[in-house]
Amino acid sequence: RHPTAPPPPLLAAALTALLRSHAVNLLVNLPLRCLDSLLPARVPPGSAEYLGLNMDALQTLLVFLDTRLDRGQRLAEALNPVLLLLTTSARAHRETRKFLRMRVLPPLREVRTRPETGNSLRNKLVRLMTHVDTGLKHRAAELLFVLCKGSVPRLVKYTGYGNAAGLLAIRGLRDPRADGADSSDTDSDTEEFKDARADINPVTGRIEGSSLPPSMSEEQKQREAQKLFLDLERLARGRIIQPLSLSADGRLRPVEAMLRPLGEERESGSESD
Repeated sequence: RHPTAPPPPLLAAALTALLRSHAVNLLVNLPLRCLDSLLPARVPPGSAEYLGLNMDALQTLLVFLDTRLDRGQRLAEALNPVLLLLTTSARAHRETRKFLRMRVLPPLREVRTRPETGNSLRNKLVRLMTHVDTGLKHRAAELLFVLCKGSVPRLVKYTGYGNAAGLLAIRGLRDPRADGADSSDTDSDTEEFKDARADINPVTGRIEGSSLPPSMSEEQKQREAQKLFLDLERLARGRIIQPLSLSADGRLRPVEAMLRPLGEERESGSESD
């Protein structure tokens, strides 16, 4: 090949990823004031702009993060530096935090699926919050917490309490449900979220389906309960199942054995009459 010929596409992509990885490692180890270079004031045509600043570097970091989140192996080695860099930068610069939140945690519209289900950046980061690697899940949770401006109700709104419990326990923060805290952002909540907010399970972060159809009347529920009782009774008579209950001494005993004395008492009472 000619020495000036461009490398094959796959090799070029690999070299670009390697270069970005080294750049991230360098930025993580630089003093905090050096992170100002991620937000140049000059915004050329075609660049990503937010609040009058050039966001190309942050946009590139988000693409780099998204690509590495799809790795199946050595996730901690691949993700810890970029997660730390984004978290540190978001803490230091309000503009960075707002831009990253807009891209990672946009206003909620879909609340019928779990926060960890899907292929968005939010979904992937929430999945990391329960990763087996303690350091990795802490880094992911810390980034989301910073993007939520340290608001526990807001974090739970985007991740579900079940996913956020680990971070809250480490930081000694209270469950927002205990304080009746409101997780809404009046300036950013979508109409879809406002309409569904009362039905969202705060633990899972989604609307949970009811076990009974909402249109079922009380009479229909009673009929279903009677049908279930008869089915269980038939299974018990056929010795397929054996219903148990707690006796007076606190032990589990077959329901049939516990009901037998009551039947005998009734029979003796009827004979005496």
